[in-house]
Amino acid sequence: MQTDSERALELLMPSENAPPKKARRAGPLQVAATIFWALFAIGKKNTWSKNGATVTPAQIVVGAFIGLFILIALLVLLVNFVTR
Repeated sequence: MQTDSERALELLMPSENAPPKKARRAGPLQVAATIFWALFAIGKKNTWSKNGATVTPAQIVVGAFIGLFILIALLVLLVNFVTR
């Protein structure tokens, strides 16, 4: 029979046989914010550690292509506006 303190200790420090917990995947807005701030290299170290752990490489590639598409579309619209 376990005491309350033993149960609490087990919750805080899981046994070595316990399966590792999967990191939660980042949402689209978090990926966009991470890529946006990474372009300016602005942020605290703990923010980069937290976001970098949840953003997958595939999310970064897809987010970069979407950002590139938006940038090109904005530039085309700007050129059309200026040349009118």
